[in-house]
Amino acid sequence: MKDSMTQKNDALSRIVLAEAPTYTNTTAVLTVGGVDFSLWEVMKAALAARLNVGLYGGSGMGKSQLIADVQGLFGNNASYVLGRNDLDIKSLFRQLDFRGLNDAMQHGGKVSQTELSNVTADIHKPLVVVEEINRAAEIVQNQLFNIFEGFIELDGKKYSLGNSEVRTFKDVDGNEFSQNVKYSVGVWTANLGNGQYSGTVSMDKALKERSHLILDVDNFPPQPVNLDQILLGSGGEVRLKEQEHPTDRTADFAKAFEGLKQYALTPDPVALGQELLLLRYLVYGLDYIPNATLGNSKRRMKEVWPAKAEEDNLGTNEAEKLLYRTVFPASVRSALTTISLARALRSYAETKDATAKASVLESFLESLKLIGAYSGMIENPHRVREEHGGNLYLAASKLSTVLRGRLDAKKDLMEAIVYYKSQNKALPREVINKCKGEYACFL
Repeated sequence: MKDSMTQKNDALSRIVLAEAPTYTNTTAVLTVGGVDFSLWEVMKAALAARLNVGLYGGSGMGKSQLIADVQGLFGNNASYVLGRNDLDIKSLFRQLDFRGLNDAMQHGGKVSQTELSNVTADIHKPLVVVEEINRAAEIVQNQLFNIFEGFIELDGKKYSLGNSEVRTFKDVDGNEFSQNVKYSVGVWTANLGNGQYSGTVSMDKALKERSHLILDVDNFPPQPVNLDQILLGSGGEVRLKEQEHPTDRTADFAKAFEGLKQYALTPDPVALGQELLLLRYLVYGLDYIPNATLGNSKRRMKEVWPAKAEEDNLGTNEAEKLLYRTVFPASVRSALTTISLARALRSYAETKDATAKASVLESFLESLKLIGAYSGMIENPHRVREEHGGNLYLAASKLSTVLRGRLDAKKDLMEAIVYYKSQNKALPREVINKCKGEYACFL
C-alpha cells in the first residue's frame, strides 16, 4: 500500500534534481516504487533525513570524489579532517585568544582555560567530513561520537553543530507548536580490504551505529559506460576535483528534513501502523530463537550465541538457519534508522516520479539491505564467509529477501492488527492466536 507522505516540497525537488558534478556511477543500489537509486541518490536521500553516512571500500574507486561532490551540495561549507592518531576534533571548533592572558600578565591576576579560548565559526557548518577514519586508533575515533550526534563539548559546555532555526509544526490534532530544528550531518570514508591497507584499524560498533548508514562502494562499481564518461570528462587529470563555485543546498536539506519531521508528527495512520509492527519485528521479532530455557531470546544468550545455535542445530530450513544462527536483533537506534531511511527513500522516489508506487514494506526492506549490513545485525563470521563470501551486504540482502517472504505471508495478519488498533478495538482471539514465535511482538 502506498501512503501519501509526499506533499509539495520544492526543497526536496531541488535536491532530487541536483546532479553530481564529477562523480559518475549509475549502478542501482536499490529500487523503491520502481525508482532506481544510485549511490549519489541514496546519499542525497539519507542526508535529507539528517542521517550520517560512511563510505567503505578499496582505494581509487571514487569515495573521496563522491564526498567532494557532497561537500559541494553544502557550498563546500564543511569542517574537514583526516583520520590520524594525532586528530584533535575539538581544535576545529576552538581557537585560542591570548588577550586575557596578556591582561593578566600586565595587571596581575589569573585567567582560566575557558577564557583563553573562543568557539570558531566552524560550529555553524552543517557538514563534518572525516577522510580515512580508520587510520585513527579506536580511542581517537571515539572523539567523533558527539560530532555524529550533532554537538561538541568544549570546556564543559555543550554546543550544537550547524545552524538552528525555530520552525512551526502541527500535531495530530492540528495544533501548531514551535520547535528549534538543527541540521548537521557527518560523512566519512574508510579503506577496507583483506589486509591490503597498512595502518588501518577496526571501528567501534557504537561509532558504526552513530554513522547510521554505511555503504561499501565496492558492491556498486561504476558501469562500463560510466568509465567512458569518467575518462572523457577527466580533462587529462587524475586528482580529486572540487567545485569552485558550488550551489549551496544547505537550506534545502534543512527544509527537506523539516518535511520528514512533520510527516513523523502527522503520519498516514495505515503507514504508521505498518511501521510500528516492522519496528517491533526488527527489535523483538528477530530476537526470537526456539530456546525456551533462555526465554526464546538471543539477547539473553548473547554470551553463547551464535555458537549455541549452531551446536543445537537450530532451524529446519535455510531461512530459519539464517534467522537463528546469523542474524542478531536490531538495536532500537538501528531500527529507527531503518524506518527513517525508508521514509526518506519513499519521499525521494515519489518526488522524482509522481507515478511511483512506494510501499512501506518495500522501502523498509530496501533500507534494511543497507542498514543491516554494518549495524551489528549480521553476527556469524563463519556463515557469512561460507555462504556469502564474507560480504556483509550480501548477507543483509539475503535477510531482506527472507523477511519479504515471511512478512508477505503475514500480510493479512498485519493488516488486521493495524485495522483493529487504528479503530481502538480489541484484537479478536483468532488474531491473537496467530501472533506466536517471532510474531508475538505484534501484540
